[in-house]
Amino acid sequence: MKISEVMEITMLTKKAINYYEEEGLIKPEVNPKNNYREYSQSIVDKLVQISVLRQLDISIKEINDIISDPKRLKDKLEQHLINLNEEINRLEKSKNVLMSCLNSITDSNYGLSDLTKQLLFLHKSLEMDEREREGFMKRQIQRIFPGNFGKMLVINYSPFLNAPINTKEKEEAWLNMVEFLDEVEGIEYPEEMKEMYENLTNQDMEKFEDFFAKEARKWTKITDEELLVERTQFFENMNKMNSDTDMQSALLKNSRIVKSLKGQMNNHGYYDKFEENLKVLSSDYCIYSNTRKKFFESLNVKLDDKGKIEVVEALRT
Repeated sequence: MKISEVMEITMLTKKAINYYEEEGLIKPEVNPKNNYREYSQSIVDKLVQISVLRQLDISIKEINDIISDPKRLKDKLEQHLINLNEEINRLEKSKNVLMSCLNSITDSNYGLSDLTKQLLFLHKSLEMDEREREGFMKRQIQRIFPGNFGKMLVINYSPFLNAPINTKEKEEAWLNMVEFLDEVEGIEYPEEMKEMYENLTNQDMEKFEDFFAKEARKWTKITDEELLVERTQFFENMNKMNSDTDMQSALLKNSRIVKSLKGQMNNHGYYDKFEENLKVLSSDYCIYSNTRKKFFESLNVKLDDKGKIEVVEALRT
């Protein structure tokens, strides 16, 4: 079956089908005569399943697990049903609060100050209910800070923005974070970064979020033995880069961009006011940040002006 036929049956775009192939969810055969991909009925069936699961906001990783073990599908659908019922209850609560406001407004003696009080009550009721739901921080950051700034924050911190705000300490940390982000001056991005963020698609966002999610899981659960492996791999990669002038040039360019961005972020109080509050909101981020910081400090390396990575201790002997 040709991809045009698959697109018609599944109602998926060519880009989406290719993306699912890149992610290893499907593996079509390649016709050796014309090098075209050929899709079997089983692959079409799988694409329909994937499409439905994506509509239920199930991640690519979870879909991969479900396809590998179809028994998980029942568990996932049951969980989705639970989530839907919770959403229905939340909407019902919002409906009741809204109806109460509307009933009060119809009173002929209702004044502007009374309307303001009711609207504030409605806003507070809806937001407090929302804050207890998973993923609130991510949704709010995208809502409050649309455009590249919000994209950058969500992409880099996505794994740590799902915890509910369900304690007084977290509530204060969240308000402090929003206040800081709302007042902080804009960061000047290099042109290549601006172009990258402007052209990000939803699929690009998903890929980045999957990557950072894997990194987050690795560094929050890493063992001493795995840290030793990371250290060995780092120095192996260092030796490869130090023998490749093109890689050195790219590393030096990237290092300058990162240094510029970190300098701006430090001057704006980003690390003190954003990251420290995020550590309160997400215990995983606290572990992740501290573990990575200790690890890279233990490497004791620096980048010279030619793009080579050097061990500082070796320079002293």
